[in-house]
Amino acid sequence: MKGNSLSRTKAVVGAGVLATALATSVLLAPAAGATTPAATGVNSAYAIAAKGLLGIDKSPYVTDADGFSQESLVKLNVPGVAQLNLLNASAGAGQARASIADLTVGLGAGKPLLTASAIESECAGGKGNSSLAKAKLGDITLDVAAPANTTVAVPGVLSVVLNKQVKHDDGSITITAIAVKIDNLQTLDLASVTCAPGDDNGGGGETTPTTSPTKTSTSKPGTGTSTPTSTKTSSGGGAGSGAGDKPDANGKAPRPTPVKAHLDVTG
Repeated sequence: MKGNSLSRTKAVVGAGVLATALATSVLLAPAAGATTPAATGVNSAYAIAAKGLLGIDKSPYVTDADGFSQESLVKLNVPGVAQLNLLNASAGAGQARASIADLTVGLGAGKPLLTASAIESECAGGKGNSSLAKAKLGDITLDVAAPANTTVAVPGVLSVVLNKQVKHDDGSITITAIAVKIDNLQTLDLASVTCAPGDDNGGGGETTPTTSPTKTSTSKPGTGTSTPTSTKTSSGGGAGSGAGDKPDANGKAPRPTPVKAHLDVTG
């Protein structure tokens, strides 16, 4: 009985998605170049994308290949599938962010599959995370900050991955707040960002080595030997300061201490 129930659920979901895809195919016609992947080393973001029986290009989709970029959609309505408001995507300054407010996803299954007041993903320097607000999968309340790659699945029917994180070979990372997969029929990604790997030096370029105090040599009279001493800089005077170099009881500047020296005359 359980296997028959899952099969019926799978058939209903698949039929619903197929019917909606046929009904909305004109509205969701792919835009030329919209799904071109970002070049290596740049950051990118999009609010929604779908593949399978129902195709939705990455929307709105931005990269920082030419500098900071940001795009928004006030509303996206796919009858019988999804209603989303305030879709935002931005990328630049070494980071990317995507968000959606007030979303309802049904995928043709009748009762809403997914609802949330807000979802968001963000990343910077090859690291990132996602968050959800008042999100529910069916009757299941979802965590505000789910651990990476948290999966809720109905075997053989669908799976939903929260805070999906994929590390790429070049060190970049893709984070998707919610990734839905219906068997092998349909995928739906919500609030997804990709960030290039960070600088091991914290993004500051070459590091300046720390310089240790410079050591000089002074000769003791009549010995002909040198004793190394450290030259330190402080507000109280240089190395070898005498008692006269210290401030007096009233805090006034000290009287300079004469230093005898011999300069060789050449030429």
